[in-house]
Amino acid sequence: MAQHGKDRAPLSAGLLAISTLLIGLLCGCGATQAAPAGGSNVGEGGQSATPVSGQNTVVTVLFSSTANDELTDFRLSPGTLTLTNANGKSVTVFNLNNRNQFAEFMHSNSILEPMISVSLPQDDYTSAKLTYSDPQFTFVTYDDGYIYFNTDISTDSSGFEPAEVSLPGPITVAGQSMALIVDSNVSQSVSMSGDPQESNFSSSVTPQFTIAPAVLDGGAQDTISSGQVNAFRAIGSLQPSASGAGSLVLISPSGDSLTIAAGSNTVYQGVDGYSSLSPGMFADVDVALQPDGTLLATRIEVPDTTARDLVTGPVFNINPSAGIFNLVGEREQGQDFSSGFRSGGMALQFAGDTEFRIDGGFQAPQGLPFTPAFDGNSIVAGQNVAVTAQSIPLSGPYPTVTTVTLLPQTVDGTVNSVTSNNGFQVIEVSLASYDPLSTTRGSMKLEVYVSSQTRMLNTTPAEAGEVLRFHGMLFSNQGSLEMVADQVNDGVAE
Repeated sequence: MAQHGKDRAPLSAGLLAISTLLIGLLCGCGATQAAPAGGSNVGEGGQSATPVSGQNTVVTVLFSSTANDELTDFRLSPGTLTLTNANGKSVTVFNLNNRNQFAEFMHSNSILEPMISVSLPQDDYTSAKLTYSDPQFTFVTYDDGYIYFNTDISTDSSGFEPAEVSLPGPITVAGQSMALIVDSNVSQSVSMSGDPQESNFSSSVTPQFTIAPAVLDGGAQDTISSGQVNAFRAIGSLQPSASGAGSLVLISPSGDSLTIAAGSNTVYQGVDGYSSLSPGMFADVDVALQPDGTLLATRIEVPDTTARDLVTGPVFNINPSAGIFNLVGEREQGQDFSSGFRSGGMALQFAGDTEFRIDGGFQAPQGLPFTPAFDGNSIVAGQNVAVTAQSIPLSGPYPTVTTVTLLPQTVDGTVNSVTSNNGFQVIEVSLASYDPLSTTRGSMKLEVYVSSQTRMLNTTPAEAGEVLRFHGMLFSNQGSLEMVADQVNDGVAE
């Protein structure tokens, strides 16, 4: 059964008024094969190792997504993932089956998030089955002076059911370690019709995934580059080694854990070092997958050492003079989120002592024709941020956030033109009318700066009329949108 709800707020100011409309829909979900989405993170590499009977391989599961910008949030409860060989023998990769645990996919559009590492028998697997429950999504619309945070939730009393899964080729599990990318084809999974503010609106969700391996040998077939893998979670516990720095166990908002080692070359930001970390802190961690299958932190950033709550997602409805804004939570964690995910747009505020920050993983390349900046006057609707606070209660006055950190994000758009400026390739991009960056200002354009350090993963050329996805840091430069891109992927139809 699908439920459609809307949180409504007057533009740029008022108390959040809630109006909910429920529409009953049956969610038809099948188990047929789906064609892989163009430009996803999967199917771009090969495997050179040969399976050895009786041997196991450490497999790291990475979640990713392929999406345009229509949705601001897409999540579901993962159930069980199994791989099956040509003889019908199956192995279980993970078995979660907890309807209170959600995986959110829009924040991992075109990038990779580590989920779990398991030891699997070496073999050639020719099919996969992934089950899920309770998919839900959020999108933003504007009408008659109001902003609407529309949330649709599909539930089925039968519990977990099979998703549509596509394998570009056999999954060869071999060698010491490898990665398995589970890519959510978000834009193919959701269909909508009608006016979301009227009774004729309807939607359906049929989750589609593409699953494929990635090699971690660092050779020509390696499909995972430095900077592509990131986790932003609470520290559950620390495991010091005899030499001092050891491992940290990160706990996701859904409760699963991930062990990541800290090394002698790990860069610390916001804290002095490993000894300054404490359980309960929220850590933004860049992760390198090692040949032995372990995970190594290349960068650990703690934006707020005393924070009790963390929310990441796009901002909307900003009133700089009052310091009020809405945020659609993609990742929510902390003392006030123990009861689960909050749909819609949270109403928050910043004060004079709120610290505005740029993610520590960003280094502005030399020669940019503008100065990257982020503060309470330059924050714009659609930017992706992380906010921390002492408390973000479910009700009451606007909670005041302690920090607002600008995070990297992915933008899908159509190329208008390609020029050059001071060693940069400058790509002018038109955004769709539904894009969170353009909804408050009509049709919008974005200038993307591509440098020699940008990962060019696109097979579609960057030329006029083509749709591409750009990942990087997004800034407002005197009202113009400018992105410093660290990665380019094939786009998703708008």
